[in-house]
Amino acid sequence: MSRKKKNNRYVAIDFEKMDTIPNSVCSIGLAVIENNKITDTFYSLVCPPSKNENYYCVQTHGLHYEDVKNAPKFPEVWEKVDKIIDGCPIIAHNFGVERGCINACNETWGTNNDYDFICTLALSRKYLKNLPSKGLDFVCEALNYDIGTHHNALDDAIAAAEVFIRIKKKYKLKDGEREQLFAKRK
Repeated sequence: MSRKKKNNRYVAIDFEKMDTIPNSVCSIGLAVIENNKITDTFYSLVCPPSKNENYYCVQTHGLHYEDVKNAPKFPEVWEKVDKIIDGCPIIAHNFGVERGCINACNETWGTNNDYDFICTLALSRKYLKNLPSKGLDFVCEALNYDIGTHHNALDDAIAAAEVFIRIKKKYKLKDGEREQLFAKRK
């Protein structure tokens, strides 16, 4: 599938999962960045394919199966998400986790998983070397951004977007500098 790339447009994403398996997505948050500003957001609960709850996952984000059982299934939500992404690079803090969810859901439901990724964790490791931790909450604090409710998918997506924007601005990174910004594909 050929998609037109849009310059200076990115979509930050975050998932929360009901269980430790990557396709157990129970919420999705997006923050659209255009010309270094957040211009739109999207949030949805998602009914995961299983009722299984992992204690630590639930303790982290506070969602139980009961909270999401009537939410749309992943393919329905992803159809909207994929239209919002519209071929733009995806930003995530620790892109391996989000990429893992996207790939696992692709295997389960055949949803799109053909995206470029930018990892704000990798950018933080490269440019914010003196931080004791590169966790999203620590990075946001170092960049003077109030993360809101950490482990809420929307707040974390917005935080990843802000980290990206602030690192780009502080270190004068350009959109075309792929080797500085982009992680691996798929």
